[in-house]
Amino acid sequence: MALTALLLGAFAGVLYDLQVVNGAYYQGVSVRRITNRETVEAARGEILDRYGRVLVSNRATYQVTLDTSMMGEEAQRNANLLELISICRTQGQEWSDTFPLSKQAPFSFTTAEPYSVSSRDATLAQQSTPTYLNRLLVALPLQRQGFLELGESEPTPERLMQALRGYYEIDESLSEQDARAVVGVLYELDLRRRDINYNEYIFTQDVDIDFISTVKEHGLDGIRIQATTVRQYETTAAPHLLGRVASIQREDWPYYRDLGYNVNDTVGRDGVERAFEAYLRGKPGVRTVELNTSGKVVSESWTVEPEPGGNVILTLDNTLQEKVEEVLSRTIGELESEDKEGGAIVVEDVRDGGILAMASYPDYDLATVYSDAALYAAASQDPLHPFVNRATMGLYSPGSTFKPLVAIAGLEEGVVTATERIQDTGYLMLQEEEHYPYGDYHPQCWYYRQYGGRHGRENLSDALRDSCNIYFFTVGHRLGIERVDQYAALFGLGQSTGFELGEYTGQVAGPETSQRHGNTWYGGLLLTASIGQGDTLCTPLQMTNYIATLVNGGYHYTPHLLRSVKSNDYSQTLYDSQPTGANRLDLDPENLEAVKYGMWRVANDPESSVYRYFQDLPVEVGAKTGTAQVASELEADAVLVCFAPYDEPQIAITLVVEGGGSGGYLARAAAEIIRYYFSVESTPESVDTENTLLH
Repeated sequence: MALTALLLGAFAGVLYDLQVVNGAYYQGVSVRRITNRETVEAARGEILDRYGRVLVSNRATYQVTLDTSMMGEEAQRNANLLELISICRTQGQEWSDTFPLSKQAPFSFTTAEPYSVSSRDATLAQQSTPTYLNRLLVALPLQRQGFLELGESEPTPERLMQALRGYYEIDESLSEQDARAVVGVLYELDLRRRDINYNEYIFTQDVDIDFISTVKEHGLDGIRIQATTVRQYETTAAPHLLGRVASIQREDWPYYRDLGYNVNDTVGRDGVERAFEAYLRGKPGVRTVELNTSGKVVSESWTVEPEPGGNVILTLDNTLQEKVEEVLSRTIGELESEDKEGGAIVVEDVRDGGILAMASYPDYDLATVYSDAALYAAASQDPLHPFVNRATMGLYSPGSTFKPLVAIAGLEEGVVTATERIQDTGYLMLQEEEHYPYGDYHPQCWYYRQYGGRHGRENLSDALRDSCNIYFFTVGHRLGIERVDQYAALFGLGQSTGFELGEYTGQVAGPETSQRHGNTWYGGLLLTASIGQGDTLCTPLQMTNYIATLVNGGYHYTPHLLRSVKSNDYSQTLYDSQPTGANRLDLDPENLEAVKYGMWRVANDPESSVYRYFQDLPVEVGAKTGTAQVASELEADAVLVCFAPYDEPQIAITLVVEGGGSGGYLARAAAEIIRYYFSVESTPESVDTENTLLH
């Protein structure tokens, strides 16, 4: 009993000291300071080209975050937010608002991502309004609390806005525009609080000193201004490749949460930023922040300091990339075809599969399009779909650029020799067979159809130079569709190349493809498939990789952009890529040389239609033109593939222009790129010594 009494006395003494002797002091501390621990995103690593030129870096700036727990009751909170919104409007500062309702009356439902294109001919895909309504109605108990009737599962925009004004206790005197702005901010806060139990969000980013001064002058509660970094684009080139960073979308949050991300983190949304997110992100830090009851910071200290991300070095040559984009834009602009639309060029290193340049037209400016609502809206609604990377997501018939593949297949399978001459009479006869298997179908050679001429007796190199359809109809007939498809697969057509940024796989004509599309396969389709027409669709990246495999001796490398990764201070190499072979084709060197020689004649034989463009280059070139039919009433797509130098190939190039007509029109553009690549112009400004790290 004595011990118990002693303990009770001690407790009473402690309580007396806390509440009476020092009560005023501790009450003041509790009022003045609230301690929070917050995760701080690390600075992202830089993105550089193969020669160390910085493509994407970071710029120091400030961001504004909100914490409504510091803003008081609803009326005070709403007034606080409206004042902040008014400052943004005055300063021309955009703020985060993904609420799916137009920002001005009459209200209508909108979408967060207004573009989604699956191919060149696709239309803009709009996400359905009910999806957003379901998201909203699940997050906010509007029906349960009587702001919407229980039967209103899909209210009109006006009815929804009316319900939200009541739910958020928006002052009735506010205009519809002001009420909509406040609702948008509260919606963002509600999604975070209800879905992930987090009540702070980044209201606006990249604010200037004038904005900061104005906010501080108004003394608004629950508003914090923090130092941060944003991406700085050091080049206007390669927008489809570099990609962008953005806030985590609500539907993606479970994935990033499991990886340890904070809801306010920015992540790579597409391109290199997304593909190499794990290298670029770095490790976040933990900061202890003490706030007073107005939300003002009293003190800060680091528990764990953030570790910046690694620097990603790409296989791209940025000066070559800029040249390729300029050539593509000018070439399309100078074409007289009324059907011309977009295009793409890919330059690949045939020795390891590294992508040296990849251009898609039309393109856009990464530094402005996502920060300017008007520019973004214009690009999103552009019928030419500038956000689509045609090099990896454009599907085209390869046309006659498919003929070198049929040629190597015929040689390897022994159905033709390099010296055998096949008679071109203008249309297919198959005179060596007693029974003609295609009935009344006798497809013509393009030369006979356009000019009434005949190529006569041609061997393999003649046929490649003249692009003789009759020769390749005959070889395709001898091979059969199974073997044509087999070799197309070996060279990666109709399949994923393994490119890091994603791609469409395309397809190769054949019975399975016809069946998949609900069509009937018949024998005559083999003939069109043998010249790259019909159902065969490839991306420019696939075509480039196929030519690279053909001319490098059969080494089928995986095309890639990542060259290496350095630590943030460049003191360590975290990753160094090695050539990765998808498969090694066991091809007879003599057969490969025979096909290469035929492509050499396309570029160098005076009788070739494109000879004048490839003469007087620093190196000899091999090439093949193609004309890919799209529809009878439209101009054909122009396709050209080439490689250089002829003796020891270093690069393979594919050029495609939609509605460009004949591939021969692209020869001048290809020659300009080759001349630039092998000239002093393209040499890097400085040469790093051996065993040094690039910066």
